[in-house]
Amino acid sequence: MEALLNKVQDAGYDITTVSGVQAIEMWNEIRIKVATEPNEQALCHIISSEHQLSIQQLSKSIDELNQALSILTNIESSYARRADLVLMAKNALSERYLTQGDYAQALKEYVSITQYAIEHGDIDTYASAILGMGKLCESFGDANRALRYYQKIDHVDHALSSRSLRLHYKLHKLSCFVTLNKLPAAREILKECEELSILVSDKLLTGQIMLYQSQLHRQHGNLSEALRILANIPYAVGNIRSNWFACKSRIEQARCLLPSRPALATYLLDNAQRRLQHRSKPELKIELYQAYSDIYAERGLYKESLFYEKLGFETESHLISQIPIADLGANQLRRLARFDLQLKLILSEMENRELKETTESQKHEVAQLQQDVFTDPLTQLKNRRWMESCLKELLIHETEFAFLVVDIDHFKSINDELSHLAGDKAIVNVSTQILQQFNRPGHHCVRFGGEEFLVIVENVDLNQALVHAEELRKNIEQLDWKEVLGERRLTVSVGVTLHRLGENTQRTFYRADKALYRAKANGRNQVCSE
Repeated sequence: MEALLNKVQDAGYDITTVSGVQAIEMWNEIRIKVATEPNEQALCHIISSEHQLSIQQLSKSIDELNQALSILTNIESSYARRADLVLMAKNALSERYLTQGDYAQALKEYVSITQYAIEHGDIDTYASAILGMGKLCESFGDANRALRYYQKIDHVDHALSSRSLRLHYKLHKLSCFVTLNKLPAAREILKECEELSILVSDKLLTGQIMLYQSQLHRQHGNLSEALRILANIPYAVGNIRSNWFACKSRIEQARCLLPSRPALATYLLDNAQRRLQHRSKPELKIELYQAYSDIYAERGLYKESLFYEKLGFETESHLISQIPIADLGANQLRRLARFDLQLKLILSEMENRELKETTESQKHEVAQLQQDVFTDPLTQLKNRRWMESCLKELLIHETEFAFLVVDIDHFKSINDELSHLAGDKAIVNVSTQILQQFNRPGHHCVRFGGEEFLVIVENVDLNQALVHAEELRKNIEQLDWKEVLGERRLTVSVGVTLHRLGENTQRTFYRADKALYRAKANGRNQVCSE
């Protein structure tokens, strides 16, 4: 991607100034005149497909993706990015087929993605395809079967690099538990979603969590609390430009108002129905018709109730006739089960494979380039690339160590209110405090990404690691921030865990991240351990 963008810039194209049809025309010209390698031409098709989708040209978007895959199929394996591009195109293609209502083709892509992702060790893409299969089962109305697919993701949950993907699949598990009236399990996973959402900047997913909070309160008969949560959604997540979410919110409000104000509930459903007239998912229409039927039945208008019940039945019948549920049965689950051993090998050998690839000549080269390659330019802390090398050495020598994951509280508001320059200065000051405290043998300081830092402390027990973390938290809180932030204060939250002998470091970080979630959820400016 970067190589192609450099070529595009050198050729004098400004892709930031165009959109829609103009962007499609520009990328077609780039593909012909600038893209010299097949993988670059395929990438042009993939980008063009996104612009086709933006102007509602779904069929043309699908055609672009199929052309990209056709090119990639004929690329020799020497093209390093071939696998990434194939998975990118297939992921996009499966979503297009879902939008188009071609569920059989979507499933075909999901099946292909799982096989291809396993072959190339891409855990996130594998989980995303499994999630797609589970969503098809949900659309069919089989929540139990959907859960069996989501349980496949449970096995690799700790290895997922995308927090957004992790939250997305947990929300679908929550939906299944609610559908099956497994309320204790629903409340438990809702709590996980609430913790995870703190570190996922996705307003739509946060809004969905609040809808489920409201739904669970409604099912317990606590309608006033359910309505309070719904009323707070605009303040908590702001303006979400999602027709789907707006309709879901109105349907939930209508159900809450049904016992006391049925006329207002009907008005809300009428509003949702107007939004659904042109484009909508059939699942949402089914939910709307059922809500209409319940409200009219409550008002004693049984003819109208029966009318909407019939509409819902017809919509549902058409939907389930389109979903290849037979292909999502036991055979498909057994096929996925055959990947279990490969998944375990991928997770356990991920680091070992990297270790074996490190030769003496590579080590010498790394030493020469360490200052430039392994150092974060803003903070002068080590970066993630260096961290991977460090962890390899610790694992080779079976050294005990602890992870301290440090995250600046409310950092986004600093950037938004005081500028990114102030945010950069805040990051530098925090990194300086980290270096001052941990600049000694056996301590390793890493800028993990954005406002997040990782400290690796060797040969300590959990209590000692917690003491280090608490000392750092206090030092940062007590700094004079006036020159950088004015009257604002700055604090950090810290998650602490110990590495266990023989454990994959991804799992170690996952546990430290969970501790950080808890520190954030408990009010920030504190230290939590596993």
